[in-house]
Amino acid sequence: MNRKLLAVILGVAMMFTGACGAIQSLIGGGGSGTVGSLWPDVPALDGAAKADLQLPPAAMLFIQAAMQGKLDFVAYTTSKSPQEVQAFYTNERMQAAGWNGDTAGCSDTAAASTLNATFCIFGKKENGKDIGLVIFVTQDDKKKDTQIFYVRIDVTSTPQP
Repeated sequence: MNRKLLAVILGVAMMFTGACGAIQSLIGGGGSGTVGSLWPDVPALDGAAKADLQLPPAAMLFIQAAMQGKLDFVAYTTSKSPQEVQAFYTNERMQAAGWNGDTAGCSDTAAASTLNATFCIFGKKENGKDIGLVIFVTQDDKKKDTQIFYVRIDVTSTPQP
Protein backbone atom coordinates (compact mmCIF):
# COMPACT_ATOMS: atom_id res chain seq x y z
CA MET A 1 0.00 0.00 0.00
CA ASN A 2 1.22 3.47 -0.84
CA ARG A 3 2.66 5.06 2.30
CA LYS A 4 1.05 8.44 1.67
CA LEU A 5 -2.33 6.80 1.25
CA LEU A 6 -1.81 4.82 4.43
CA ALA A 7 -0.83 7.99 6.29
CA VAL A 8 -3.93 9.81 5.05
CA ILE A 9 -6.12 6.87 6.09
CA LEU A 10 -4.45 6.89 9.50
CA GLY A 11 -5.05 10.60 9.94
CA VAL A 12 -8.68 10.39 8.87
CA ALA A 13 -9.27 7.41 11.16
CA MET A 14 -7.80 9.36 14.07
CA MET A 15 -9.93 12.40 13.23
CA PHE A 16 -13.17 10.41 13.16
CA THR A 17 -12.23 8.51 16.32
CA GLY A 18 -11.79 11.84 18.10
CA ALA A 19 -15.18 12.97 16.84
CA CYS A 20 -16.80 9.99 18.52
CA GLY A 21 -15.67 11.23 21.93
CA ALA A 22 -13.03 8.56 22.54
CA ILE A 23 -10.38 11.13 23.40
CA GLN A 24 -12.53 12.85 25.99
CA SER A 25 -13.36 9.52 27.66
CA LEU A 26 -9.67 8.79 28.14
CA ILE A 27 -8.65 12.02 29.85
CA GLY A 28 -7.20 11.34 33.25
CA GLY A 29 -6.49 7.69 32.57
CA GLY A 30 -3.40 5.89 31.35
CA GLY A 31 0.01 7.18 30.46
CA SER A 32 1.03 10.11 28.36
CA GLY A 33 2.56 8.31 25.41
CA THR A 34 5.45 6.06 24.64
CA VAL A 35 8.14 8.76 24.74
CA GLY A 36 8.92 11.33 27.42
CA SER A 37 8.97 14.44 25.23
CA LEU A 38 8.65 15.79 21.74
CA TRP A 39 11.42 14.69 19.35
CA PRO A 40 14.12 17.29 18.58
CA ASP A 41 13.19 17.36 14.86
CA VAL A 42 9.55 18.32 15.58
CA PRO A 43 9.08 22.05 16.25
CA ALA A 44 7.46 22.69 19.63
CA LEU A 45 4.35 24.85 19.73
CA ASP A 46 4.81 27.76 22.16
CA GLY A 47 2.61 27.37 25.23
CA ALA A 48 1.88 23.65 24.73
CA ALA A 49 2.30 21.42 27.78
CA LYS A 50 2.84 17.67 27.92
CA ALA A 51 -0.41 15.95 28.84
CA ASP A 52 -1.47 12.66 30.36
CA LEU A 53 -3.54 11.43 27.40
CA GLN A 54 -3.79 8.18 25.49
CA LEU A 55 -4.38 7.69 21.80
CA PRO A 56 -8.02 6.82 21.15
CA PRO A 57 -8.47 3.00 21.24
CA ALA A 58 -9.74 2.65 17.67
CA ALA A 59 -6.82 4.71 16.34
CA MET A 60 -4.34 2.66 18.40
CA LEU A 61 -5.74 -0.62 17.05
CA PHE A 62 -5.66 0.69 13.49
CA ILE A 63 -2.09 1.95 13.84
CA GLN A 64 -0.86 -1.28 15.45
CA ALA A 65 -2.49 -3.39 12.73
CA ALA A 66 -1.21 -1.23 9.90
CA MET A 67 2.27 -0.57 11.29
CA GLN A 68 2.79 -3.72 13.37
CA GLY A 69 3.44 -1.68 16.52
CA LYS A 70 6.34 0.38 15.12
CA LEU A 71 5.22 3.72 16.54
CA ASP A 72 5.85 6.20 19.31
CA PHE A 73 3.58 9.01 20.45
CA VAL A 74 3.36 11.84 22.91
CA ALA A 75 0.44 14.13 23.78
CA TYR A 76 0.31 17.84 24.55
CA THR A 77 -2.41 20.39 25.30
CA THR A 78 -2.63 24.08 24.48
CA SER A 79 -5.10 26.94 24.79
CA LYS A 80 -4.69 27.63 21.05
CA SER A 81 -7.38 26.47 18.62
CA PRO A 82 -6.85 23.46 16.33
CA GLN A 83 -6.67 25.91 13.42
CA GLU A 84 -3.86 27.87 15.15
CA VAL A 85 -1.93 24.63 15.69
CA GLN A 86 -2.46 23.67 12.05
CA ALA A 87 -1.25 27.12 10.95
CA PHE A 88 1.94 26.62 13.01
CA TYR A 89 2.89 23.31 11.33
CA THR A 90 3.47 24.64 7.83
CA ASN A 91 5.33 22.65 5.19
CA GLU A 92 8.04 25.34 5.27
CA ARG A 93 8.55 25.08 9.04
CA MET A 94 8.62 21.28 8.93
CA GLN A 95 10.98 21.25 5.93
CA ALA A 96 13.35 23.54 7.87
CA ALA A 97 13.27 20.93 10.67
CA GLY A 98 14.30 18.16 8.23
CA TRP A 99 10.94 16.79 7.04
CA ASN A 100 10.23 16.28 3.32
CA GLY A 101 8.66 19.13 1.44
CA ASP A 102 6.60 16.78 -0.74
CA THR A 103 4.49 15.25 2.04
CA ALA A 104 0.81 15.89 2.59
CA GLY A 105 1.16 18.63 5.21
CA CYS A 106 -1.91 19.68 7.17
CA SER A 107 -5.50 18.92 6.20
CA ASP A 108 -7.74 21.66 4.99
CA THR A 109 -11.07 19.88 4.81
CA ALA A 110 -14.62 20.86 5.65
CA ALA A 111 -14.79 17.85 7.99
CA ALA A 112 -11.78 19.14 9.93
CA SER A 113 -13.39 22.52 10.61
CA THR A 114 -16.79 20.97 11.35
CA LEU A 115 -15.24 18.61 13.92
CA ASN A 116 -12.88 21.31 15.21
CA ALA A 117 -10.07 18.85 14.56
CA THR A 118 -7.29 18.56 12.05
CA PHE A 119 -4.29 16.42 11.22
CA CYS A 120 -0.92 16.94 9.58
CA ILE A 121 1.21 14.31 7.84
CA PHE A 122 4.95 14.61 7.23
CA GLY A 123 7.67 12.18 6.21
CA LYS A 124 11.44 11.85 6.06
CA LYS A 125 14.30 9.42 5.59
CA GLU A 126 16.34 8.90 8.74
CA ASN A 127 19.19 6.41 9.18
CA GLY A 128 17.97 4.43 6.15
CA LYS A 129 14.39 4.28 7.46
CA ASP A 130 11.22 5.91 6.19
CA ILE A 131 9.68 7.85 9.07
CA GLY A 132 6.16 9.26 9.12
CA LEU A 133 4.79 11.86 11.51
CA VAL A 134 1.08 12.38 12.08
CA ILE A 135 0.06 15.35 14.19
CA PHE A 136 -3.58 14.88 15.23
CA VAL A 137 -5.23 17.90 16.80
CA THR A 138 -8.66 18.11 18.40
CA GLN A 139 -10.43 20.30 20.93
CA ASP A 140 -11.74 18.98 24.24
CA ASP A 141 -15.26 20.39 24.49
CA LYS A 142 -15.39 19.97 28.28
CA LYS A 143 -12.07 21.59 29.17
CA LYS A 144 -11.95 23.89 26.12
CA ASP A 145 -8.30 23.06 25.52
CA THR A 146 -6.75 21.67 22.37
CA GLN A 147 -5.16 18.23 22.43
CA ILE A 148 -2.20 17.48 20.19
CA PHE A 149 -1.13 13.89 19.54
CA TYR A 150 2.26 13.51 17.86
CA VAL A 151 2.60 10.02 16.36
CA ARG A 152 5.95 9.00 14.87
CA ILE A 153 5.83 5.86 12.74
CA ASP A 154 8.55 3.74 11.16
CA VAL A 155 6.97 3.06 7.75
CA THR A 156 10.03 1.37 6.24
CA SER A 157 8.97 -1.37 3.86
CA THR A 158 10.17 -4.84 4.70
CA PRO A 159 11.01 -7.08 1.74
CA GLN A 160 8.37 -9.71 1.02
CA PRO A 161 9.66 -13.31 0.74
